[in-house]
Amino acid sequence: METLLTNASGKKKGFIWKLSTLALCGALAFWNISCGKTTQENVNKQQEKVESISFQVSHYINARKQLVKDYNTLLRYPRTETNKSDINKSLAQIYEVITDYDKKIENLAKDRIEAIDGLNSYISDIERSYTPNEPLDPNRWDFLLTIQ
Repeated sequence: METLLTNASGKKKGFIWKLSTLALCGALAFWNISCGKTTQENVNKQQEKVESISFQVSHYINARKQLVKDYNTLLRYPRTETNKSDINKSLAQIYEVITDYDKKIENLAKDRIEAIDGLNSYISDIERSYTPNEPLDPNRWDFLLTIQ
């Protein structure tokens, strides 16, 4: 484009500039109309993402609960000179896994909040996207029945 503008005369330069600007605006407008609309498929994908993250969070929370239970049981276990070292090593290993799970749960919780925010954004887009003279979807709000 730059080479076209440098080699063109004054009148041609203005015409080429207007033509390229018009083409760019048209492309952007078409992209916004065709790709910017939220669909039920977008909502379903985002809902699957929320459910996947929620499943991972619940998995880590349940696994962490079991580890904490084992840690607390081992903490109360009577120590002797022969088992003291093994108990301390086991406690340190379990504690390390628990803190690792804490970090994963925290990160997944943030991801879940972002995914739910995205889902709510898609839902609000669908709420506003009514166009007259089109058939109405009787199942429009069914996805709300499965959101946790």
